[in-house]
Amino acid sequence: MVWQMDVRERLLADLCSPGMRVVVAQGGQGGKGNTRFATATRQTPRIAERGLPGEEVRLRLELRLLAEVGLVGLPNAGKSSLLRAVSAAKPKVGAYPFTTLEPYLGVVERGYESLVVADIPGLIEGAHKGVGLGTGFLRHVRRTQILVHVVDGAGPDPVDDLQVLRKELSAFGHGLADKPWLVAVNKIDLPEAGERQAELATALRAAGSDSYFVSALTGEGLDDLMASVMDRVRQGREREAKEARPTVVPMVRPKVEQKIEVVRVEEGFEVRGERPAQAVAMLGLESEEARAEVVRRLRRMGVASALRRAGAAPGDLVRIGKAELEWPL
Repeated sequence: MVWQMDVRERLLADLCSPGMRVVVAQGGQGGKGNTRFATATRQTPRIAERGLPGEEVRLRLELRLLAEVGLVGLPNAGKSSLLRAVSAAKPKVGAYPFTTLEPYLGVVERGYESLVVADIPGLIEGAHKGVGLGTGFLRHVRRTQILVHVVDGAGPDPVDDLQVLRKELSAFGHGLADKPWLVAVNKIDLPEAGERQAELATALRAAGSDSYFVSALTGEGLDDLMASVMDRVRQGREREAKEARPTVVPMVRPKVEQKIEVVRVEEGFEVRGERPAQAVAMLGLESEEARAEVVRRLRRMGVASALRRAGAAPGDLVRIGKAELEWPL
């Protein structure tokens, strides 16, 4: 995402599809070389135009992973193991909290379809206040169509873990708590998880979620989980296709030319207008030949006539852009 940093941040573009481009600043007008000033009587001109400076914009670039499914959960819930089991991704797996320190992406293929899954570092209670790794990585799942809440089925209280996740997503905001979601109860290959599967299913159903009991180690239940995820992603794609706005072709309009004005100032006179300032900036006043070309252009623009009407007298100082000349031009 491209943000402009002026008085307040302003979103310029969200580059969310391959090949998307955005112009955030216009380059300066290029100058003509000396051969463009050659004439029958001036065959070797020693002047050339300088290029004008381009626009300067202060930007903030924000990286967000392009994934359709986000795996969120507490540390050691088995998110990385789950991603390894359903894709070819190889995130680090360890028997200690916060093994995953950065998001990982994996591509899941089912038949002729595929989807991208993001594994986000673990959240803990108070993450929205900066506890643990905080919520700094949750921006990567803001583009996802569905969130899979991975809870440890062998943990002390999987239902409470789910409530902690929902609370942190809601505190983070940006619509994450409103995204479609389901629960993957992991580690049912362990006896303590398998024994209370029916109890957990009832409790999770009461919490208002679809739950799937899986084992990232043995692969049990993963087919049903990913089939449900794929169905939801497919529905999301169809919804996005219907809501997609038609491409708007920008209309190119001629630039409105700024009027040339002559204003009396304390030091003399000031010529205001884009064209006179550009003529002086591009040609400069260092050489006699360049000064002559500048004067010729200014007269053709009507600057000399405007100065006479304003009451300019011989010897008066005339400021054009950052340059100063002496009247008469």
